[in-house]
Amino acid sequence: MLLAGRYSLMSQLGQGGMGTVWLAVDELLRQQVAVKEVRLPADLDEAARRDLTERTLREARAAARLRSHPSIVTVHDVVMDSGRPWIVMELVHGRSLDRIVREDGPLPPAQVAWAGRHVLDALGAAHAMGVLHRDVKPGNVLMTQDGRVLLTDFGIATVAGDAALTQTGLLNGSPGYIAPERLRGEADGPEADLWSLGATLYMAVEGRAAYTGPNAAAVMAAVLLREPAPPQRAGPLTPVLAALLEKDPQRRCTPQQASAWLQGEAPQVTRPTARRAAPARRRLTVVGGAVAVALCVTAGAVIWGMTRPEVPGATPEQPAHTAKPSTAAAKPLFGAGLRSCVLKAAQVRALLGAGLQRDDRSPQICQYFGVNGSYATVAVYRVPTIKAAKANLTGARQTYQGLRDEHPDIKFFKKPVVGEESFASVHRAGNGTYTANMVFRMANVTATLSYTGPRSGAKAIERAAASVAAAIEQKRPD
Repeated sequence: MLLAGRYSLMSQLGQGGMGTVWLAVDELLRQQVAVKEVRLPADLDEAARRDLTERTLREARAAARLRSHPSIVTVHDVVMDSGRPWIVMELVHGRSLDRIVREDGPLPPAQVAWAGRHVLDALGAAHAMGVLHRDVKPGNVLMTQDGRVLLTDFGIATVAGDAALTQTGLLNGSPGYIAPERLRGEADGPEADLWSLGATLYMAVEGRAAYTGPNAAAVMAAVLLREPAPPQRAGPLTPVLAALLEKDPQRRCTPQQASAWLQGEAPQVTRPTARRAAPARRRLTVVGGAVAVALCVTAGAVIWGMTRPEVPGATPEQPAHTAKPSTAAAKPLFGAGLRSCVLKAAQVRALLGAGLQRDDRSPQICQYFGVNGSYATVAVYRVPTIKAAKANLTGARQTYQGLRDEHPDIKFFKKPVVGEESFASVHRAGNGTYTANMVFRMANVTATLSYTGPRSGAKAIERAAASVAAAIEQKRPD
């Protein structure tokens, strides 16, 4: 395929939730490049397609402002072809930080400090140009064979002077790497990128994420409410990790302080150690990677970013349920003050059994802990408009369907409509544990119920969702 009359697509190099990265040849300059194809889901309306196209163009603009920086992937071109945007980038051979840790194990502190210095420098350049990355994570940090460290994927960056797409109430990112202030719905700044850098470095040196949980809602709650486990392998990096992961952005360390710590840890390191280099037999990856699904998480809402292949829309045999739009439009929008801890004890026992404990320190997330390791979460997320809430539900449905790579047995099943739109899924892990989820929308509110435990919980979570919807409806203005 010849793209825009100039770029010949040769083979796929990576695939993600919203697109594919291709190896291509620039026929004009006779050089290899990486081309990111952005897929527009078939079920998006025209306004949503325009928004996604604008987001792609914004990524190109954000990266183009920084194209001269040695630690930021170079964007050569952006073209429209077949009604879709394509981003043409430099082709760089290397591996993402999360892949390195997955394949080789945790990195030594000196190497992590070396990588951290490069990412910190890239962020400093971006911030100086008015660009917030907003998705710093191990999957977006590339370490190349020639000793470079590159920050990639500015797909959800914000650029000073651009109309912010996130003003609709959508907050994008990846679970465990979104700063607490963003989860709380507060205005964020460069400090949020620094927090994400801290979470990234923690994972690199410890070999595990700083914040974990049985589902995405639990991870969000851990970021808001808990401290990470004390590092066991970080050694001299421990102080800078603690300072970067400070929940209060006003008390978080500055870039200058972080740089001083990282310089002190690795003053002599110039490139990754030889024993960490990728074996020649391993397949090369591409800077820019596959597009991560940038979905919505605010104040603990369980709609998140993943890198699973996407199956747009509901499957023909298992459609999402949608009520008539005129019904929703006629009702008033919800205001502030909604809470997630609305289930009665008997309703929770139907999900989890006896011995319940509840964690309701965040009004948007309510967590319940039952017997035999069972666990449930209710998250309620209000945005300013119905359009934004619909986009959240669509994004959640696409993300759950993208889990088919990891859970081939996941089932999407028909349910009576809860709220104005809803869908549900259930799958069983290899250890016999079930996970059931139900997401529904009411006007400008999206709610998610998640259950993890020894039984499927599908029927119980449906009843619980109906109870949550009834409690939310009581708060609707007259």
